[in-house]
Amino acid sequence: MKPKVILLIYGSGGHKAQMERLLNKMDRHHAELKIDFISITESGASIEHHLVLENFEQPPFRNKYFSAANFFKIPQKYFNFIQCFFRIKKNYQVVSVISTGPGLAIPFSMLFKMLKSKIIFIETWSRFETQSYAGKVMYRLADRFYIQNKSLEKFYPKAIYSGLL
Repeated sequence: MKPKVILLIYGSGGHKAQMERLLNKMDRHHAELKIDFISITESGASIEHHLVLENFEQPPFRNKYFSAANFFKIPQKYFNFIQCFFRIKKNYQVVSVISTGPGLAIPFSMLFKMLKSKIIFIETWSRFETQSYAGKVMYRLADRFYIQNKSLEKFYPKAIYSGLL
């Protein structure tokens, strides 16, 4: 029987900092949860935490500063994505996906939602007056969508205000 896990998806910088805070809060309740975590993150942004069984690193799909050279990296990015998805599916039963962004969360969340995983998205704490690209998509996809700033209620009327992590 495959171990049940919660899949954490996050990027570098602020996304990573938010996930570290979330993991530290979950650490206090780990005995009650009786579930472990695995993570997918952008290359070089893995969090070493005793609750995380395994880290999978992926190159970011979207490049804000797209250049022609990035076009040739696209096949490798999709190959890595597919390989990662099937490895996780083979070794773990993902009961839930929690993401603090970025766009890397979108394709993985779509696939795991089709496998009946619950999807939770936390819009970044750096957003006050605009939506993130991931937030726009994940708002429609997530089972629970959290915002950390009340000013985002105008963009996400059904979101749950959680305050800062």
